[in-house]
Amino acid sequence: LSYALHEPWMLAGILVFFVLRPFVPDPVILARTWGRIRALDAQISANPANVTARRDLAVIWLERMRPRRALELLDEARGRHPDDAELLYLTGLARLRSGDAAGALDPLVRAVEIDPRVRFVAAALVAAEALALLDRLEEAEDALDRYTDVSSSSLEGWVRLADVRRRRGDKQGADAALREALATWKQVPGYRRRGELRWWLRAQWKRIFG
Repeated sequence: LSYALHEPWMLAGILVFFVLRPFVPDPVILARTWGRIRALDAQISANPANVTARRDLAVIWLERMRPRRALELLDEARGRHPDDAELLYLTGLARLRSGDAAGALDPLVRAVEIDPRVRFVAAALVAAEALALLDRLEEAEDALDRYTDVSSSSLEGWVRLADVRRRRGDKQGADAALREALATWKQVPGYRRRGELRWWLRAQWKRIFG
């Protein structure tokens, strides 16, 4: 980071990374899922009742950052299995990624009520993000506290918790969460660091600039 501050081109690259990363699919995912999309489309065309294919294809569209397309498939799948916890969780995620934070909460809550084992940890993180967007900060902090208790190795959880605490005026608590994020980075194995890099950079940025 110190080197980047003395090299404007690198700092510009980091800023571009921050701006575009939430909106640009991972090229590896694009390459890996191309053939799978065609195969799943063929299965759905051959058997319109194939809920599993719709779910799997929806997951791919979420990975490719096409949540509205995923939501269409999930709505069709839930028409046949309205109480499927996995489909409800994915629906909540797709609604949030489509900009409907309020609409995301009900399917997430229902998913955990139906089967707490299905995506419980991930559901808490997604619900916290939705609650933060709705300025329900106390509830968002509670969800993130529960999430980091169970998944303490997630940098995303600690950074989001720092954001919520700072918005609530708890600077000391926010700083503590950032320290946990940076300490966690040192402990996670190398193969996980690629997926956590964006959150490590955000933690460093917030630690320095607030």
